[in-house]
Amino acid sequence: MQRSLRNTIDSSTIVTVCRKGGVYEDISSEDLVPGDVIEIPRYGCIMQCDAVLVTGNCIVNESMLTADLSFSAYNNVHTSVLGESVPVTKTPLPNPKLSGHEDIYFNVKAHSRHVLFCGTHVIQTRYYGNQKARAVVVRTGFTTAKGELVRSILYPKPVDFQFNRHTYYYIGILAAIAGIGFIYTITLMVQRGDEDSDIAHRTLDLITIAVPPALPAALSVGIIFAQSRLKRHAIYCISPRSINVSGSINAVCFDKTGTLTEDGLDMHSVIPVEDQKYVIGVF
Repeated sequence: MQRSLRNTIDSSTIVTVCRKGGVYEDISSEDLVPGDVIEIPRYGCIMQCDAVLVTGNCIVNESMLTADLSFSAYNNVHTSVLGESVPVTKTPLPNPKLSGHEDIYFNVKAHSRHVLFCGTHVIQTRYYGNQKARAVVVRTGFTTAKGELVRSILYPKPVDFQFNRHTYYYIGILAAIAGIGFIYTITLMVQRGDEDSDIAHRTLDLITIAVPPALPAALSVGIIFAQSRLKRHAIYCISPRSINVSGSINAVCFDKTGTLTEDGLDMHSVIPVEDQKYVIGVF
């Protein structure tokens, strides 16, 4: 699943970069580094990095960032951008010397209206005379807005579910009972004068019976089995620990991501519900 996700998000294109002496050179977007000055094509492109616009204006579709925020909020990842369902106009970054504020430093959050974010679609550029629309690369790879989303998917933060906490409590209670039995058994067998090997065998066997060592393995096997059943129905889960929690869900709510953020909305099918079950095959 991680390999499939990586193939879905992996993309590269040819980017025009301004080199020393004002010479423009076409390179792969994978070779971009912060500080490169790139040219934004007149008829638009898909941004492969986060870049701040320095000359020209750009009309950008940032609907992709809305979906990023929805997923990032679920994984407690805070991003500093907000996608809109309508085209957004990006203006060049103002010169601090001309504005009289030379002590102001560039910040992605404060100057987001001048930043072209990775994954967004540049619809059109506007420039005056021979001055092309150019931008300076500020972030690449996992440090971009899109990269933070991908990183949160591939490496999600651990979530402390109540089910897992109760599992630890259960094992702790069993361990306490095993400890009491361990002390009682040793005391009783020593008083009877049993051999040391028999005492060790009986007491350790008691701990094994009270706290089953196969319990974590049984829980893992149950999760793997549930994941394989979901996979047969083309349902993929990137966080297997969430499967146990999903079994107690009574209602599911969907937000507007992927619907109102698109240019149009089409009705594909309607699945009726009878006796609290979906009627598959009725469209």
